[in-house]
Amino acid sequence: MDFQISKVISPETVDLNATEFKDKDELFLHMVSLFKKAGKINSKKLFLQSLYERENIGSTYMGNNIAIPHGKSETVNSPGIAFCRSKDGILYESNGEKGIAKLIFMLAIPKSTASEDYIRILSTLARLLMYKEFNESLYCANDYNDVIKAIKATEKILIND
Repeated sequence: MDFQISKVISPETVDLNATEFKDKDELFLHMVSLFKKAGKINSKKLFLQSLYERENIGSTYMGNNIAIPHGKSETVNSPGIAFCRSKDGILYESNGEKGIAKLIFMLAIPKSTASEDYIRILSTLARLLMYKEFNESLYCANDYNDVIKAIKATEKILIND
């Protein structure tokens, strides 16, 4: 594993109480705002556009209450990951699929990133989310430190696999 999620997620882009959103659009706006506040993107509008362009290609709902929306855009300054947890879940509709999303990881990828690196980032995150213990840790996390601890512990498992 040569890409580490733990290196691109920051306290400013983690929200463990994402419950007030009526739909995916509100969720996206909130998560993009986290990226903007953290200095990961220059334009909320341009990054939102890249997210919806990606949504038109294929579903970003993964099942099991997990969604991984992602966008690649010139407005992204450096790779970033935002994470929101919704206790009750948000109805997440994506390219003809829908389900309740409780764990949402959003990826912001610079336009200049090579396609194979982009795929590697996505697959690393997907591999983390295959571990039941990792997901359970995210549901129990009280703060950013708990989230980063869970990510680092599971990254260690992936490195050793």
